[in-house]
Amino acid sequence: MAAEAAALLEMVAGFAAKKGHGSAEPLIQQGRKLRAAFIVQAERDSAAYTQVLSAYRLPKDAPGRREAIARALRAATLSPLAVLDLTIELVEAIREAEAICPASMRSDWESAVVLCDAVVKVSVKNAAANFEGADGAGELKQRLEEKLASLAQITPRL
Repeated sequence: MAAEAAALLEMVAGFAAKKGHGSAEPLIQQGRKLRAAFIVQAERDSAAYTQVLSAYRLPKDAPGRREAIARALRAATLSPLAVLDLTIELVEAIREAEAICPASMRSDWESAVVLCDAVVKVSVKNAAANFEGADGAGELKQRLEEKLASLAQITPRL
């Protein structure tokens, strides 16, 4: 979803550039950069999930099992938090793109906004699912709240 939203930013900005909006080129580049970053983050999330599974598969009486689970849950929480950081950057770019969005591309712009909203909801659920038992759960929860506060201030309303 997140990479698709970034691709829509690229598309809207690319069309605006063809219509003569000189301010569109940096948005095209930012969309490309974010799309690639979201894909990398998806791979990191998958690796974090594998760590969680491996930790839980340790024998219940294995030395260090609890610590391995706590570390794995922290990694699994950091991944959606990183997605939220990228989403903040994407939402800021999408807001900027609204000013140059051609009327014929408005539905694509709005789709990017909707996708970002979905990414936020999914990331929050994924992070919250891993808080209990994670190393530094309180700090992780605080970071999530800060990101949500930032997003609440900048997310466009349709």
